[in-house]
Parts: sequence; structure tokens; C-alpha cells
Amino acid sequence: MPVQRLWLQVAAFLALVWGAVAAVMWVTEDSVFSPEKTLALMEQAPWFGDADLDSKQRLQHLDNVITSVIRLDFNQRSTMREDGLEIMDRFFKSLTDEEKGAYISRTVEENLKAVMKGLEKLPAEDRRRIIGGIHREMKKKSADNPEMQLLLDQDAASFEKTFTKDIGTFFKEAPLSMKLEMAPMLEGMQGRMQGMRMR
Repeated sequence: MPVQRLWLQVAAFLALVWGAVAAVMWVTEDSVFSPEKTLALMEQAPWFGDADLDSKQRLQHLDNVITSVIRLDFNQRSTMREDGLEIMDRFFKSLTDEEKGAYISRTVEENLKAVMKGLEKLPAEDRRRIIGGIHREMKKKSADNPEMQLLLDQDAASFEKTFTKDIGTFFKEAPLSMKLEMAPMLEGMQGRMQGMRMR
């Protein structure tokens, strides 16, 4: 009899714990960000169904999308890009120039700042290796982008100097399309630098 009572108490305790876990998951559901939720937000942009949507509602939804993107880590952003490139392209093309600027400044430029701070803290050899990788990656992607080609037609040492000293200026003056192309590269860089710090 005492053993049966003990098992009932254990079962009741476990049911209580799982009930609490379920309640916490339900309450925090809106605060958890994932690539799937972010892509769903992009796909369900209200202006796709209502071309006359007022700017206040557009900005509110855009803010929700940006917040969701910002909260994703670099692996999640990479997953989002791999799984939802068409959705992301459709969403971005539907934005006005002003909205595109807001999206890029709050998502891509924040990554750039984090990367630049991280680069400053790295030992020279690690920094050189990462920037060399960026140089090679940018060369692959810039075949049809003459503006970026000017930056890339330098030797590795000159590119490193330009990149570390002038990338902020370069990024500010770059067209929106180029900034958007740089997003995956910056996120990958941030991931590599975090990996180096963990070693």
C-alpha cells in the first residue's frame, strides 16, 4: 500500500511539472522565434492581400518581421535563407525603398557592427584568415556586380586594410541590393568568429 501511494504521489508530481511546462510553453509561444515563424510572417504580410493597406499597418508588420529576424541566431538565419529564399525575395520585393532601407539597417547593418567589433578583438592571423575567406566569397558572388568588383580587384593585403578600415563607409554607400547580398556573408563571418572564441 505505501509503495502504491508513493507511485501516485510521483505520478501527481510529474503531471504537475508537465502541466507547468505546457503552460510556460503556451504563454511564451509568441516570444519564441524560429525560421519557420519568421518566414510565415513574411509570407502573410497583410499588403499581399490589401494593396491599399495604410503605412502605419505596413510599418507595424515590417517591425514584427525585423524583430523576428534579429532574434534568430546565425544558424537559424542560414536555415531560413535555405528553406525560404523565394518567400524572402517576394517579401523584400514588395517593400518600398524606405521599408527596404529600414529592413537592411536593422538587420544587416547590425551584423556588420558585430562583425567589425569581433574582428578587432581577433589575433592578426585569425583576422587575416577570416578576411581572406570573405575576399574569396565576395569574388564568387560579385561576377555580375561591377561596383563590388572595384573593391575586390585588390591584392589580399590591400583588401584586408580596406575591409577593416573602410568597410563601414563602403557599406553605407553601397546600393541596397549589394547590402542584402552581403547579409549571408556577414552572418557566416559572425558564426566563424564565435566558433574561434569557443576554441
